[in-house]
Amino acid sequence: MQVVLDPVQDAAHGGWLRRTPGAYEWWYFDAVADDCAWALTCIWFLGNPFSPYYHYAARGEAADPFEHNALFFALYRHGRLHAYHFTRFPRALVCADEVRPASLRFGPNSLSCDRGAYRLSLSDENANRREVAAELTFCPPIPHVGGVGAQHAAPLPPAPPEMGAGGNHFWLPAVPVCRVAGRITLREAHNRGAETLAFSGRGYHDHNWGALPFSADIRDWYWARAAIGHDRALIVYHVNSRRPVSHLLLFDGGRLVRHDPQARLGLCRHRLNAFGTLYAARLDVQSEGLVASFDLGRRLDSAPFYIRTLCRVQATVDGQMETGTGMAEYFRPRPLSSRLAASATKARIVER
Repeated sequence: MQVVLDPVQDAAHGGWLRRTPGAYEWWYFDAVADDCAWALTCIWFLGNPFSPYYHYAARGEAADPFEHNALFFALYRHGRLHAYHFTRFPRALVCADEVRPASLRFGPNSLSCDRGAYRLSLSDENANRREVAAELTFCPPIPHVGGVGAQHAAPLPPAPPEMGAGGNHFWLPAVPVCRVAGRITLREAHNRGAETLAFSGRGYHDHNWGALPFSADIRDWYWARAAIGHDRALIVYHVNSRRPVSHLLLFDGGRLVRHDPQARLGLCRHRLNAFGTLYAARLDVQSEGLVASFDLGRRLDSAPFYIRTLCRVQATVDGQMETGTGMAEYFRPRPLSSRLAASATKARIVER
């Protein structure tokens, strides 16, 4: 896994995707309401690496990522799943402009960025025929990344040459902390009822890309992020491989102020999910002048290969105590090829 801190890379790498069999790219957004009663996650996939359909195709020599696009949206209330949408979109319904800021369209759903604010417009029907309509704005505290401050779309610079290497995974923490505001409407099947939520909270956005298969060296990884203090964000990213690595990043107002790629990490309080997946419910991380404990106890979503949780963090930064909330995930690539994982994922996906 490679950390990318170049903000201009927060755009679709369309040319690279087309040239690279098994390539994938996703834009991840999450938010936790100010009162912590609500939380949400939204992910835009070009080449969905968690799809059993794409994994089957990637076993050949010419798996086309643009045949495996997907939009994921989940809304959580008091730590429980409240709405779930996972929809595949064919190539004809997807537009991914290779410009920055990012610009995506999946059917009636769109992602755009203007003057630093990311706007998500969602309109989807899930497997139970429940509909979601949402307008959300992710607004960073200051101009810093992803074309922030730019008024016009600009061409994406050439991708780094190492991007073509299979098994590499790239992670760009594009918007480590931001204000999130908007409106979400859920409609029951057959117009049996509707509810509207005015959402206000703090959020996060990152951008990932790479090529299947995931490196055989990767056993699993942990990622956790929390908004702390005033416009600060603390992120830990641990990859358990032949040579384990733990990244600890501290952002202030969107600017990276500390990055330790060799932080000391302790995995504590292990638990099992319903699929028998063992994971740590607490991450203790240490670096020079910084000690933090991420509590991953409140599980939001679960699969044979993946666990998402709300997290709370207690940190001491240069002698100053900080607390905050955010989200975390645990990912284990190997079960992706199992029949159980394929069945669990297929049951949740809607075809467009």
